[in-house]
Amino acid sequence: AVQVAMADSDATQCGFCTPGFVMSAYAFAAGGETADLDTIHDALAGNLCRCTGYRPIVAAMTKVAGLPVEPAPQPPARGGSASFDDSFHVPRSLAELLALRAKYPEALLLAGATDLGLLASRSRKPPAAVIHVAHVPELTAVSEADKQVTIGAAASYARALPTLIANYRALKTYLARLGSRQIRTMGTLGGNIGTASPIGDMPPVLIALEARLRLVSTRGARELPLEDFFLDYRKTALAADEVIESITVPKLWRGEVFFCDKLSKRRDQDISTVAAGYRLKIKSGRIEDARIAFGGMAATPKRATAVEAALTEDGFAAAVAAVEKEFKPIDDWRGSAAYRLQAAKNLLRRLELRVASPGRAVEVEAL
Repeated sequence: AVQVAMADSDATQCGFCTPGFVMSAYAFAAGGETADLDTIHDALAGNLCRCTGYRPIVAAMTKVAGLPVEPAPQPPARGGSASFDDSFHVPRSLAELLALRAKYPEALLLAGATDLGLLASRSRKPPAAVIHVAHVPELTAVSEADKQVTIGAAASYARALPTLIANYRALKTYLARLGSRQIRTMGTLGGNIGTASPIGDMPPVLIALEARLRLVSTRGARELPLEDFFLDYRKTALAADEVIESITVPKLWRGEVFFCDKLSKRRDQDISTVAAGYRLKIKSGRIEDARIAFGGMAATPKRATAVEAALTEDGFAAAVAAVEKEFKPIDDWRGSAAYRLQAAKNLLRRLELRVASPGRAVEVEAL
């Protein structure tokens, strides 16, 4: 049905991009989604076509919406845990994972491969050993209690999205810009944190939300505030025999608000230049407490304690002035140090508008 719709709608010309569009259309049809334009464009995100102008592709997607599609062939029988030549290991329990981690501390941990796959393709060298963590139940669980949300480190964004958005509404737009559906289906919170990139999308948001990590090994378990996990550029507090089991995020209390922002060269499908998260406690029109964190402003995702203090004591003008005291960003191809500093200041001014006029459109796409 999908290929027929693509052909009948003249949705393929040179054919270079057709496989990706066909698979995205298949997933869209198999999911039984509605044929509104926003949903179709989200389903197509991550695919590029230089021939058709997309109109016939959108027409094909509209045709397949709601149609029955042939089921995909079932994957090979998985069986139990597996190891291959001491180089690739697939544990099925937390105990097996921790034993393998202790035995092979140099092994790379593989979840969705959205980062590790890129590393291997760039270096053209296979890693010495890999431990695939995506089949360990404790690492893929998503749960919600009265006061907190817990996301397994190997739970995909797609799996975590409903729970995260239900509790932190500002994440709906933010996470829609985190890769495409393909990336969100494979990528994980634990991977985004574990790679320790200073421009990872989720760490500044989670630091602002006061997230904590549960780190486990054969020696036991410990909890660590996420803001203390990042020690230096690409360096973390994770011991060689430890893995991140889960991320726990407190829910917002009465009187608290949460916002987040991401600036990048392209609006979608791009790494952030500057990212920020803000959790504020407001009482009688006054900000009593603030947790603010930025990515892309230092060697690590960093909580802006000086900005927080200035904001709660003297207001937004003081918070804006504190940015240059707090951060010394670098120049790179995504943005100069001067741009990053100005961008961070402007994001705080945007935050002021949000707080002063709730419901006011402050993003270009919302106007």
